[in-house]
Amino acid sequence: MLKAKKIPVSDLEKFKGIVAEDVVSKAKALILPRGSNLSWLSNVAKKNLIAKLKAEGIEYISVYSSDVDLQKNFFSQGAEYKEKLDVPVKRIDRELANQTMKQIGDLYQRIASGEDARDLYDSLIVTGHILTQEILQSDAITLSLIKVREKDEYTYVHSFNVALLAGFLAARLSRRDKKLVEKITIGGLVHDIGKALIPLEILNKPGRLDDREYAIMKAHPVYGFNLARQNGIEDLVVLSIIRWHHERVDGKGYPDGLTRDAIPLVARIAAVADVFDAVTTDRVYRTAESPYNAISLIFMGANTHFDPEVARELILALGLYPPGTVVELSNQSTAVVIASNHGDMIRPVVMVLSDFNGVFLEEKHVINLKQAPGLYIKGVIGNFSE
Repeated sequence: MLKAKKIPVSDLEKFKGIVAEDVVSKAKALILPRGSNLSWLSNVAKKNLIAKLKAEGIEYISVYSSDVDLQKNFFSQGAEYKEKLDVPVKRIDRELANQTMKQIGDLYQRIASGEDARDLYDSLIVTGHILTQEILQSDAITLSLIKVREKDEYTYVHSFNVALLAGFLAARLSRRDKKLVEKITIGGLVHDIGKALIPLEILNKPGRLDDREYAIMKAHPVYGFNLARQNGIEDLVVLSIIRWHHERVDGKGYPDGLTRDAIPLVARIAAVADVFDAVTTDRVYRTAESPYNAISLIFMGANTHFDPEVARELILALGLYPPGTVVELSNQSTAVVIASNHGDMIRPVVMVLSDFNGVFLEEKHVINLKQAPGLYIKGVIGNFSE
């Protein structure tokens, strides 16, 4: 269990962590709610907060340290502040997400045991149909991406996230062709099915794979393709995603080294979704990139790794500051991006979290930066996630 430690208010400027107890003024006004993330504050806001706390005679505050254990346990520590954040955009139903990931896990385990999994795949198709309805109604899909808590669940969580992102991109590229979006969503759910045959010591290795291990890992698209057909999967969209989601438009991908239009469009869509989620996920051997940096990586990989049209659509859909990005505004307040403005990649819709003094606001308000002359994003602070 995490233990909070008291730190001097004067040290706040160099400290990152989660506030463990409510901090109140002499008049009993709430200054810092329990669960406030100090890393979300700009340097200016931290300086103002320090001055305010000192003026109130507050010398120490209780904070959970910002180490790896904090990231694993923060959600079980009763982080009331974050729980109160009612982001006013449509997000994927959490019960549906949990149900979907359980079904993916059951499917993988059945396949790994060598048993027929047709009934589980049929159930997943039904869930994929429901998930598609949710995707078609979502304008801020990155706020619905699930974060991995334990290494053993990575493949299931990743498969769910890829399904969301691929379905979201397909909806935009296909002008909301519901049948195609549903097939691509289902393909995303099972795109890594071949990993059921990869040894766990390779899948969960706490470090980079050596050449031999990487060669084994690279076999998973072919394993998955064959497993899918053995279990009655005949849909060409789903099969294409399973086999070719690691192909690159420059021909340097695997398993078949296909180039550009030889790679089915559905697999090119899945490739962008796969990499975006992979690089924004913490692994033992590397720290996750922010969605903001992931967008840059996708942009730089257009025409080599990724289909430029698909990469462009991702950037247009999410903007330079994807929903979930915590930013500092030009007035020194802190906000979280909750939606993108179509056609304007640098002025999204934000929800203000704290004022310029670093005081976290209990009453949140939403600002469309496109309609707020003089107010703009000054920099990226972090990432707000599930």
